[in-house]
Amino acid sequence: MKLKTVIKNVLLGSVAGLAMVGTAAAADLPVKAKAAEYVKICSTYGAGFYYIPGTDTCLKVGGYVTADTYYTKVERTVSAYEVGEGFFRYTGKPDGQFDFYSRAAVQLDARTQTEYGTLRSYIEARFEQGQNYGYGLTDDGTTSAVFSDTTRNRAVLKYGYIQFAGFTFGQATSAFDFWAGDGWYGIRPGNFYSDQSLNVIQYTADFGNGFSATIALEDGQAREDDYGFGDFTPFGGSFTTQGQQVPDIVANIAYEGTWGAFKISGAYHNIGDVYYVGLGGTGFISSADDSGWAALAGVRFDFAETTTLYVEGAYSKGAPGYLGLAGALPVVDYYGDGVAGWYVGGSLTHYWTPAVFTTLVGSYTASDDYAVDNINSIDFTGYNVGVNIGWKPVKGLTLVLQYDYLSAEYSGGNSYFGTSVTDTTEQNRVTFSAKRSF
Repeated sequence: MKLKTVIKNVLLGSVAGLAMVGTAAAADLPVKAKAAEYVKICSTYGAGFYYIPGTDTCLKVGGYVTADTYYTKVERTVSAYEVGEGFFRYTGKPDGQFDFYSRAAVQLDARTQTEYGTLRSYIEARFEQGQNYGYGLTDDGTTSAVFSDTTRNRAVLKYGYIQFAGFTFGQATSAFDFWAGDGWYGIRPGNFYSDQSLNVIQYTADFGNGFSATIALEDGQAREDDYGFGDFTPFGGSFTTQGQQVPDIVANIAYEGTWGAFKISGAYHNIGDVYYVGLGGTGFISSADDSGWAALAGVRFDFAETTTLYVEGAYSKGAPGYLGLAGALPVVDYYGDGVAGWYVGGSLTHYWTPAVFTTLVGSYTASDDYAVDNINSIDFTGYNVGVNIGWKPVKGLTLVLQYDYLSAEYSGGNSYFGTSVTDTTEQNRVTFSAKRSF
């Protein structure tokens, strides 16, 4: 019995030992890893899109870096009222000035297919650093009618909008604009045309065959600025806008085809309250019921794949921001009447080879006479012209050498002193611009 018990215990122990060894061995075996989620190309919306892992949203990441170098020479002559000292004085920096200015942008384009069509979100954040010198530099690197010599180091949201079922919500291009100064490189010499990104609520109807129509509510304050006229009276003065009671209403009809494109657009602008300070007194000279308007017509011709021609014209009354002249003209004059003006402009770009191109670009603008007080009236004229040559040695890199000239003049008369007044700015600039897009 003892022998049988011993044998039984040995066999049971061996089985238990083998079981433990098997369990340990099984624990040491590799476990199959969860499948990795690789980035998948999204071809629905063109090149550069990929699916965000774990979603059905396609994303495209892009941007650019621009490095500009300028030589600018500005001469400004002012014939002003300096009683007892003669009428003429001279200001400006005739020796010229070199400046450097760099910009960078990050662009994100996210799209998702839905039962209502494509849901799209677009962002363009810009970063700027450098020195600006010249006639009228605005925050986004373009220009308006303000003489400036400033250093900037800033970030700005150029675009940030949502598109869904024909609607656009957010910071986007105005439905009014068409040419928008295409052809200029670097800091533009005077915004004598309409080019505005602003907050909008837009709806676009696509009729097919290239035709569309858009109706929009837009932030009218983006096209407004205060206006001063210190050179034209012994005491100076200003027109100051006082906020927005009603957004601008903008509409257009557009066509895009194989030969080119065209757009006809119009805008209603609520002037609201304008506060006047000057020789004629102090107080409000307009009301919430006063309004202005603007109209634009533009066409683009595409000749083969080598040449593009833009031609555009616009007129406004009581809405100078639609001429690119916010701050250059008041919205209303001393008597509360809307100030009228117009512009015509365009550009011609020709590619001599797939990598070498030349652009001729320019615009002309003028206003009607407007009263700055009960004895002084002024008008404004301005034009710019530029020519550049560009080279694209590799994909994504553009090198441009550009020359541009600007002339801007205010002129007016005074019924009391019986004299004429002028404020003339002439600007010559040479720009070298390097841009890397990705």
